[in-house]
Amino acid sequence: MKSSTQRALLALAFGTVCLLPAGLAAQQAEKEDPSAKPTPHFYDGHPDLSGRWGGQGGFFAFKDPEGTTHIYLPSREAPKSEDPDGKLARYYLQVDGDKRRAENPDKPPYKPELMTKVHQLDRDENKLDPVVKCHPPGVPRMGPPARIVQSKGWIVFIYVTEPGNFERLIPTDGRAHRTDLDGSYNGDSVAHWEGDTLVVDDTGFNDDTWLGSDGWFHSEKLHVVERFTRKGDTLRYEVTVEDPDVFTEPWVRRPRVLRLDTNPLDEVYDAPYCESLDAGHIVNHDHF
Repeated sequence: MKSSTQRALLALAFGTVCLLPAGLAAQQAEKEDPSAKPTPHFYDGHPDLSGRWGGQGGFFAFKDPEGTTHIYLPSREAPKSEDPDGKLARYYLQVDGDKRRAENPDKPPYKPELMTKVHQLDRDENKLDPVVKCHPPGVPRMGPPARIVQSKGWIVFIYVTEPGNFERLIPTDGRAHRTDLDGSYNGDSVAHWEGDTLVVDDTGFNDDTWLGSDGWFHSEKLHVVERFTRKGDTLRYEVTVEDPDVFTEPWVRRPRVLRLDTNPLDEVYDAPYCESLDAGHIVNHDHF
């Protein structure tokens, strides 16, 4: 079973919690709206998405049961203009995994006959979740990238997750998907611009990832569309997930709005080492 430290790292890696004291989060939310700043543009006229996204501009420290202090850079969610009632902030600030799961506003629309399987996988999540076995989390579970590097005809997404750091090199010239590839964890991605929004189309997945830690499995027919829109120093991340084998309709996920991290101390760091668990020694159903 994972230690409390490992659980905190797992949640932090997937951007599912913001371990920032509520008072400090409120103070930051009251600062100048970063979306009002000028939006930088690339040489071709499209918005420049390059940067470190989601850093909160400071450090977060916690002690594990052995008394060791760990310091990490938590992600920071929507600014006040995108979350006026604070619901998103409160949701992402939750540390209690079971409470977050119960209150999750973003549940996939599984076919009724598949809900028994979802519940069974959810019950045994600490044994069956692919990330517990150090598999890549896949798309869209990784969420928005920690850093984006924009170049001519290509864009690079860099992620920090507990199984490891991952990169996606995606063409932005409007080319079609390849048809000669086997299914993979991150699929085959191509991108094009629709006005000021970069649209990333993802197909060609295997079925060895989950869409979330609640038993949210998918088939090889998974199709994901990610949309990235920069406004000032904010990046809006929208995801639509289709899987006709398991869903009754497309799953349109709640948008996330991240701030540009301008703190020079914040940088993409090496992910914590992933140690595969011995499932035979797990005797409970604790969730991560």
